[in-house]
Amino acid sequence: MSETDQIYKELAAKIGAGESEHMPRILERLANLEQARIVHALPDPDRDASAGRSLEVSEQFAEKLNLDKEVVDKHIKELFEKGLIFPTRQGPQMARSFIQLRDASLGNPKYDESLGEEFFNLWGQLDGGKLEKPKPEDLKTGFSGFRIVPRWRSIEDVSGVLPYEDIREILKEQELLVLVHCPCKRAHRERECDIPVEVCINLGRTAQYNIERGTARKISYEEALELVEKMDEYPVVHCTINQKNVTQLVCNCHWDCCPALKSAAKSRFDAEVDPEKCRACKTCIDRCQFGAIGMKYYPEFEEERTYTDPELCRGCGCCVITCPAEARTMKVVRPPEHIPDARSVY
Repeated sequence: MSETDQIYKELAAKIGAGESEHMPRILERLANLEQARIVHALPDPDRDASAGRSLEVSEQFAEKLNLDKEVVDKHIKELFEKGLIFPTRQGPQMARSFIQLRDASLGNPKYDESLGEEFFNLWGQLDGGKLEKPKPEDLKTGFSGFRIVPRWRSIEDVSGVLPYEDIREILKEQELLVLVHCPCKRAHRERECDIPVEVCINLGRTAQYNIERGTARKISYEEALELVEKMDEYPVVHCTINQKNVTQLVCNCHWDCCPALKSAAKSRFDAEVDPEKCRACKTCIDRCQFGAIGMKYYPEFEEERTYTDPELCRGCGCCVITCPAEARTMKVVRPPEHIPDARSVY
C-alpha cells in the first residue's frame, strides 16, 4: 500500500470509516497529501494551552512536519473551511465522526469546483446511492439521534403542546439563527424533489461555527418563520436533534435525499382522520413520506376513504395542514418523556 493510500485509510479509521472504500477517496478530494499529513499529526502536543478554542498550532508542530508555519496555517484555514478540521480547546482537530464530517464538508459551495462532482457522488454512494421512498419494513423504531418536529399549524389547536415541539417557540429562544445549504440535498444530485437547497436552519454554536467558516447566512426570527411557512408548500418533514433543548439545527427533510429520515424518532403526536369529512382526494397519501396513509372501505359511507396506520405515522403533520376538507387532526399519544433530555449526533 502506498503512503498516499495508507494515510487516507488511517484518517478514515479515525472517524470510524476505515473499512469504507469511499471514505479514503472523499478525504483525498478534501485534502492533498501535504494537508493530509497535517491532519494526521493533529492534535498539536506543543500548543500553548492559553491559545484556547482556536485553529492555532505551534512553531514546533510545523517544524516536525518540515513545513513553514505560514504554510501550515494556510492549509489549516482551508481545511477548516472545507469542514475537515474543527477548532477545539486543544486546537485544530479532525472531525470527530462520520456525520460531523459529512454535514460540514458538504456545506461549503466555495469549493465545489475544486472538489468536483466525484466528491458529491461519493457521498451519495455512501448514503446508499439513489434513495427510494421508505417502505413500511424500512421504517425503524426505537431511540434515534433525530426526531420529528410537527408542523406548527397542525398542532396549534391541540392542548398539551410543549415548547420544544412547537417550531415557533424553538426558533424564538435562539440568539443566533443562520441559513445553510442542506448537505443531504447537495450529496444527492439525482434527487427528484424540487425542494430548495438553502433550507437548513442552524442555531447557537453550530450557527456561529458556520458563520466563521463562511458557509452561513444570518437570518432574523421573522425570516426563519417565513422559511418554515414556505416549506408548507413542499412534502418535507421538520427534523432536529432528539433532545428537549434544541441547540444545533432544524432541518427540512425529504426521503429522496435524507437517509436518516426513515429512522427519525416519532413526534409525540399521531394524525387522525374524520372519515365523515374525508373526500378521498388522496392528497394526504401523496404528502405522506412514510406510507402511513391508505384507503379502506367504510360500510357506513359505502365507499373507500382514507385511514392512518398509527404504527407507521411519525406525527409530522404534513397531511393535516394540506387536507382540503380539513378532515385530519393531530392528537397527543406519547408522554413528555418520549423526548430525551440530551443527545448529540456529533
